[in-house]
Amino acid sequence: MVYLSTSQQIFEHQYHLADLFPYIFASLVISIGFSTFINSTLVLRFGMRRIAITAALAYCVISILYVVLFHNGNNPDLLVLVMFFGLQFTAIGFLFGNLRSLAMEPIGHIAGIGAALNGFISTIMAVPIANYIGSFVTDSVLPLFIGFSVCGVLSVLLFWAVKNKSRLKPESK
Repeated sequence: MVYLSTSQQIFEHQYHLADLFPYIFASLVISIGFSTFINSTLVLRFGMRRIAITAALAYCVISILYVVLFHNGNNPDLLVLVMFFGLQFTAIGFLFGNLRSLAMEPIGHIAGIGAALNGFISTIMAVPIANYIGSFVTDSVLPLFIGFSVCGVLSVLLFWAVKNKSRLKPESK
């Protein structure tokens, strides 16, 4: 969400590429579509959980790497930025479907209302977070990647906590 709300400002005002913005935006979306498509094959081989945690870890590593490399706040060359965004969005493509499916596992018997609630709650949570992070993206992309890093680490920690909680739960007979 934060990328959606700041991408035009980033490419038009920070990189002065108003004419190329639609093409850059579309080319980055391809990475999400590609990973979503590839996910349909990989999920049969590796499973949703393994792909989701791997993608979440990749998302964290990519965003933290950006923060470490460009911590001075200077925007990198456009090609470098697009590469980082492409890698981030590839990870997101793997995350989207798998996390939604994992969230639906316990409520499969009410899948319709469950999917609606899942989408509603995640959107209600994402909008204020994106608005907050986006407010810092003025003349550098760094705050965006700091936000990616923080949210990514929180996601991995939540994933780990849920996984460990399910291991500790006694099995029912």
